[in-house]
Amino acid sequence: MNSFTLLFQGLAACITPGNLLACFVGVFMGTLAGVLPGLGITGTVAILLPFSYGMQPLTALIMISGIYFGSQYGGAITSILVNIPGEATSIATCFDGHPLAKKGKAGTALGIAAISSFTGGTIGLIGLTFFAPMLAQVALAFGPPEFFTIILLGLLLLTNISGKNMLKSAMMVLLGVILGTVGLDAVFGTLRLTFGSVNMYKGFNFIILIMGVFGITELLLSICAPQAQGKTANFKFKDLYPKASDLKRVGPTIGRSSLFGFLVGLIPGPGSMLATFGSYGIAKKISKTPEKFGEGMLEGVAAPESADNAAMYAQMVPVLSLGIPFSSAMALMISAFMIHGIQPGPLLITQHPDLFWGLIASLFVGNIMLIVLNLPLVGGWASLLKINFKVLMPVITIITFTGAYAINNSIFDLGLMTLFGVIGFFLKATGYDLAALAIGMFLGPQLESSLVQTMVIYDGSLVTMVLNSPIAGTLFVLIVGVVAFSLVKGLVKMLKKRAS
Repeated sequence: MNSFTLLFQGLAACITPGNLLACFVGVFMGTLAGVLPGLGITGTVAILLPFSYGMQPLTALIMISGIYFGSQYGGAITSILVNIPGEATSIATCFDGHPLAKKGKAGTALGIAAISSFTGGTIGLIGLTFFAPMLAQVALAFGPPEFFTIILLGLLLLTNISGKNMLKSAMMVLLGVILGTVGLDAVFGTLRLTFGSVNMYKGFNFIILIMGVFGITELLLSICAPQAQGKTANFKFKDLYPKASDLKRVGPTIGRSSLFGFLVGLIPGPGSMLATFGSYGIAKKISKTPEKFGEGMLEGVAAPESADNAAMYAQMVPVLSLGIPFSSAMALMISAFMIHGIQPGPLLITQHPDLFWGLIASLFVGNIMLIVLNLPLVGGWASLLKINFKVLMPVITIITFTGAYAINNSIFDLGLMTLFGVIGFFLKATGYDLAALAIGMFLGPQLESSLVQTMVIYDGSLVTMVLNSPIAGTLFVLIVGVVAFSLVKGLVKMLKKRAS
């Protein structure tokens, strides 16, 4: 029996009223998780998981999986409207999404985000459906040496992803890496930069950082320069949705970024983050007007959103094919399987074909349900920006602080978020790139742990790593090449400036 026949059988199993209701609940709660800063995918799944105990296995998995792709679009909503990423992977959407909202094009940006999410998710699903067993081996090819080199290469390439000054961006990346290493070392158990505070033992929560340097910073900038809020109150309902010319313009970007996001998403750990920022960088690089990125380009919204959703389905490849999770969210997905007595892995397709193909079919249904649910709401979301500034800002502040407190129920986290916001305010006012800071902090802990593990494996010798690991060796050569190219480019630029 071929894959298409099995997929149609799975579709018949998942379109029962109970399964469709579960899919809707998952998609809706996922969108809500993305919209409310601090709630996140993991927290929402953990809350809903106990409710799945009495459900049929397929119904429970449909609801839990719906949360994942719902949250990706939900994170784009707050990124575009108020410059607060609901998820880490929504940071790149802020670069052009929020400037578009300030120009009165919030609806267009939200519409492009929804269509990009749908297209990226569909391409990712096709890859998951027909190539999962083969692609699972790609994920297994990555160990600590490969993690270390791919993260280091990613940091180098993404240093100047949104900033104008590469040196300032590099400084922010390094600062982010330092902040990411605060707390208890996961390998040796050593305390770093805790200054005797017990609250610092667990390190800085990444969501607290981005809510501070994006959310609180944006609030402070709005208070200090209310005239810079733009023309958001002047849009008309007929102008909310993307025009045919807009879709034609971003079409190539969506297709390219979806394929890129799926392939990069197969990299365990940092795959989704690298996919979103990498797709944004590629869109900027090949654009005829790269200088306009960061000022409100539709391609700047389409690229990260399509890559993010494609990468999300790529992360499900090792879960369904091998039973190996590479993120906390995917670990919760496996727990949902195990609660209902099912072990994901190589035997899942043969032992439970109805469950496997029913889940795959439900992902297609949920992806359609997501766009049907959210496109009509574009006008409602965009209309939030018509609320008076004096009313909107306190509401956003309350939501931000509530979300930050809900992560760990900690007053200390609220203080940290406020501190990060004040620091971010002064950094942004002096031209430093806050996105580079976020990239550094997100990838810093993974960079450190993979480096330490690599040094243990190869007795502290990078030369041995290069000679014994083809993937890591190739990536390390690329890193050296990128550094050499940047130094030569900077030297030539300096000499030209002196000559002139």
